[in-house]
Amino acid sequence: MAAATATAASADAPKGGAQIQSCYGSAKNYKAVGDGSTAIWPAGTAWARTTSNCADINIKVNYNRHVKVCYRHGCGDYQYAKAGEWKVIGNNVPNGWEFYLEFSGGNDGTGKVAY
Repeated sequence: MAAATATAASADAPKGGAQIQSCYGSAKNYKAVGDGSTAIWPAGTAWARTTSNCADINIKVNYNRHVKVCYRHGCGDYQYAKAGEWKVIGNNVPNGWEFYLEFSGGNDGTGKVAY
């Protein structure tokens, strides 16, 4: 009986993993542009817009960086993102919200973003 329960539970397990894979599968490459003190993506006056692909805003930096997400109504705090690892920087963000990413330090940066 215990084996049947474990098998049923493990059958449900991939749902979360599949959703994460789908979200990261929609990731876009980014290039943040710096002005000497901060770097921004998307560059200029553009805003990115959250989608139904992901419930969160996720970033995978190519170099260790401090990054924060800014919405029309304000910015969050800087969070440390480690190179090569996915980091959630905006939790449970509604679809259609406009945002940009701000990186500490003025250096340009690259990586992936999924939202």
